[in-house]
Amino acid sequence: MFRDIEENNIARSPHPQGFTLVELLVVIAIIGVLVGMLLPAVQSVRAAARRTTCANNMRQIALAVHSYESAHQRFPVNQIGPGAASGSGGYASGFYSWLVPVLPQLEQGNLYNGFDLRRSNGDADGHRMSDTHPNASAASTLVDVFLCPSDQPNRNNATILGSANPAPGSYAGNAGWPSYATGISGERAAPGAHNGAIPLVHPSQNVSWHVSKIGLNQFSDGTSNTALLSERLIQSGNSAAEIREADDRLRSLHILERRETLAEIVDQMSSSHAHIFESAHIGRSWSSGSPLVAPTYMHVQPPNSPIGHYNTSMDEGDFVISASSRHPGGVNVALVDGSIQFVSDSVSKEVWWAVGSRDDGRVESLSN
Repeated sequence: MFRDIEENNIARSPHPQGFTLVELLVVIAIIGVLVGMLLPAVQSVRAAARRTTCANNMRQIALAVHSYESAHQRFPVNQIGPGAASGSGGYASGFYSWLVPVLPQLEQGNLYNGFDLRRSNGDADGHRMSDTHPNASAASTLVDVFLCPSDQPNRNNATILGSANPAPGSYAGNAGWPSYATGISGERAAPGAHNGAIPLVHPSQNVSWHVSKIGLNQFSDGTSNTALLSERLIQSGNSAAEIREADDRLRSLHILERRETLAEIVDQMSSSHAHIFESAHIGRSWSSGSPLVAPTYMHVQPPNSPIGHYNTSMDEGDFVISASSRHPGGVNVALVDGSIQFVSDSVSKEVWWAVGSRDDGRVESLSN
């Protein structure tokens, strides 16, 4: 009987069962559509995760600045150290950035002790450091909290900054407005006193508009309404051609006029031309205080806009770096109170200008 049943089944199924070519093509097409729908979602999740990691990095740095302020009754200044070595040329600061003194507050005490701050941050030409320099090992150490995961720069900084190959960094302190900017509506004297959060100083000379000591009580516009630090892209180009062909947010435009409102500076930059030298160094060393490396940024252009420089005051910190990132649509900003805001590229210029100043009398919030 079982044999009869088996024979009957075979008789009813003369051909083996399987997909036809049409059915297979339909299945492949459906899988393709699903993958096409899932990839943007996966990429979006990954981008959001990177943005969150970046925000956490900035939160840690902001808390470290607060710990530093508690210990020293002032915020760290943009650059420290003895300055350029003998025989150096222009733009060769030889100083260390404000991130170096906050290393102990970031549980990086051993790295901090690896810097001999009595030595110039560079060799004979001031801003370049060889691999034989006593601080070469410390300067070349990559610190995860100083690097945004969305910005993966070329790790070869030796061509521009010397054979020590200093490690890059993604974050810059708020230096406020340029010294000769006359404010939002022309109400400010020029040069005006430094009005950012990370004080600009020149350790080897006196600059009239610099402010060497800022504490929490000097943020009259409110610590929740003033930026402390933001992101700044890192230059990867190692030749003039590479810099010209790379991200246009890293090509610095020459600014001629100085005594202008912030809006007039923005307008002037729209018709200016880029200089390769001022563009080559940006972000390449988290430990360098050289204005060329841009340890600070300024609230002139909105996020992810062009940057600019004044030839006559570069060494004083008047480098009009814009906040920039590879996060879609904007940048992370840490406010002085330690909170983090994601700021859209389309933020109102007036709001952006106001949160760049700690004491201009305009109380604007990025969270509005």
